[in-house]
Amino acid sequence: MLRTVARVEERPWLLLGLVFLATCFFGFLIQAGGTVWLRLHADPIAANYRTTLSYTSAIVGDAILLPVVNVFIVSQLVVWRRRPRGHEIAGAMVASAAITVFLHLYQAANQLLNWTMTQPYRWTGLGYEHAAFMFAEISLVLFFWGQVALVGRENPRAILSHRVAFVILCGLVFLRLVFGDYGYFS
Repeated sequence: MLRTVARVEERPWLLLGLVFLATCFFGFLIQAGGTVWLRLHADPIAANYRTTLSYTSAIVGDAILLPVVNVFIVSQLVVWRRRPRGHEIAGAMVASAAITVFLHLYQAANQLLNWTMTQPYRWTGLGYEHAAFMFAEISLVLFFWGQVALVGRENPRAILSHRVAFVILCGLVFLRLVFGDYGYFS
């Protein structure tokens, strides 16, 4: 473990590259691969429901914006070098769990059916993977904004960063894409 930490200290691009690749893999490639597999096997899910590759928010958001956002989040956290307390991490995870559960219940109650949920309150395997990724992503984002608040309280100028601005911009673009995919914008 200490060797890994030492290598990351010497080569910060290694950590950022791993963050980018992990986000791409769990956020997009598993879902896109599932879509391709469903289509190749003529699965009725692919024929009757929207799949990952039909969502702009997946192609642009999950494949590009979220990995880049995570790189900026992690790089900013490394710059601050603030040691988080357990309750800061736990708070982000509890809030993320609540948001993830709420969004999935909203999806089911409003019958927003797709490849992740083919019947209300019945998720597919890819749906559970997507929920797990959503939980992890929202946890990281909420943890980051908690750190922004704490760092800003200690030193307001420290949060004036291009990384923080880029996270805000990409987050807004991603939300616009999601709401557009679900018909909230015409």
